[in-house]
Amino acid sequence: MATKDFNSNDDEAVSIERGRLYRAALNGDWKSIKDIQKIQRKITKKGETTLHIAAAANQEEFVRNLLKTMIKDNLTAENTVGNTALTYAAATGNVNIAMAMLEKNHQLPNLGSGIKPLYMAASLGHGQMANYLYSQTKERVREWDDKEQAKLFIACVRGGLYGVALQMLEDNSNLAAAGNSDGETALHVLARNPSAFVSEIRPRLKLKLGNSKQSQANKLFEKCLQAYRDDVENLNEISVISHVLFDAVEVGNTEFLVKLIRFDFDLLWKTRNSKSIFHIAVEKRHESIFNILNEIGSIGDLIIDRIEEDGSNILHLAAGLAPQEKLNAISGAAFQMQREILWFKEVEKVVSPTLKEMKNNKGDTPYVLFAKNHEELRKEGEKWMRNTAEYSMVVAILIGLIMFPREKADGLKDSPNLVRVFSVSSAIALFCSSTSLVMFLSILTSRYSYNDFLVWLPVRLMIGVASLFISIAAMMVAFSASFWSDNHNHQELPLILVVIGLFACVPIICVLLKYRLFVDIVRSTFFRFRKRRRLL
Repeated sequence: MATKDFNSNDDEAVSIERGRLYRAALNGDWKSIKDIQKIQRKITKKGETTLHIAAAANQEEFVRNLLKTMIKDNLTAENTVGNTALTYAAATGNVNIAMAMLEKNHQLPNLGSGIKPLYMAASLGHGQMANYLYSQTKERVREWDDKEQAKLFIACVRGGLYGVALQMLEDNSNLAAAGNSDGETALHVLARNPSAFVSEIRPRLKLKLGNSKQSQANKLFEKCLQAYRDDVENLNEISVISHVLFDAVEVGNTEFLVKLIRFDFDLLWKTRNSKSIFHIAVEKRHESIFNILNEIGSIGDLIIDRIEEDGSNILHLAAGLAPQEKLNAISGAAFQMQREILWFKEVEKVVSPTLKEMKNNKGDTPYVLFAKNHEELRKEGEKWMRNTAEYSMVVAILIGLIMFPREKADGLKDSPNLVRVFSVSSAIALFCSSTSLVMFLSILTSRYSYNDFLVWLPVRLMIGVASLFISIAAMMVAFSASFWSDNHNHQELPLILVVIGLFACVPIICVLLKYRLFVDIVRSTFFRFRKRRRLL
């Protein structure tokens, strides 16, 4: 059954028919198909058939009906770039469509001069599809040339299809060190994917994500590294490992980096543009990599004493502004400023005294450079802190004004328990709102020097926010006692309680919105640069 084209000379009736077939395939409308003969034709200028469109649209039932009308050779039709309908099916990740096509023509995965279906599935990260297609074509994949196999292998690793990549590696061990057209190897791709390695540094994340994929990634890493371990004298391979090392540092892939260093401790001495892995870790603000310094003793002192070509040392790098993505991960300019000061002081602890006062080629010491680079952030931090204090002060004043009068307590004399609850909660609300007011006032009158952002301002903000939380909670308790006293004999009490309860949720929601701020304050002030267990 030959396939015919709709060419540019088609008359209007044929063009209308082509559009109708296209819409039917796109929408899975099999009932609108009237002429079975016409559905074998190419219906687009790109040479796509109805099967191409239905497969791309993920119309499984339509494809099954279409296949019943076809012979084996109909499925081999290619569009203008050489792609078969199976390539389109691979792009959707629908394994059922692919299985139906292969039942009709099992040679289909190996046909077509365009993108291979297996490569399409791997590139788009469709694991089930890639697994299925590889199981059907592995014998033919072995016959591909080295470049094509390497291209597919790297695509599997980049797409997180480590199971398929391991199968390919079992069939061809040369892929471990093979590179694609860009010179990328599997290790390069793994180095730039921190999420593939979570077991050692972030065990909680491992429990959340499951360990199957991470286990496969670790196994793939070991197998790829083995190829270099067997030929450590090869200068080209040593260069690859060094390049991979710095790729991992750039993105903060600590787990991968630790595994590489365990493989060869001499990698600690490697540099890129006069920068060691610790210089880059400071520049990129990767805390866990920087903390490895604590494990290597005096070796670390020798490594971090290196001077760059522009005369800068590692403390000058700490004086630079953090990458924007690192700053964005911290809420509030004030805490971004605090984080930058913490980084500078942590690096300052490990450098020799001579480096602290050393000037770079522009004549700047690390301290002068820090002030230059962070002046805008300091101003933004001051503005953020003032705005937060002012808004919070308004709430604290309102609570104080509400809870100060005592008339309501006099109206509760018939209920001693309610009097006690109301009095205690009112006192707590008043005292806490007053405390928060004092804290916020002290923030507004601060000098906002760099050192103020380290502890002084965050601690006062933390006390002020905590006091405000408590005063709001106490105010709600006092209100509840008062409300119960006024309405406990009311016939429609249940309905009233529901309505009032809904309105009472509003201040609670406000407290929850501030909860995140409170957590950020505590974490940034007391839980940064904590000592962690040894990694090496």
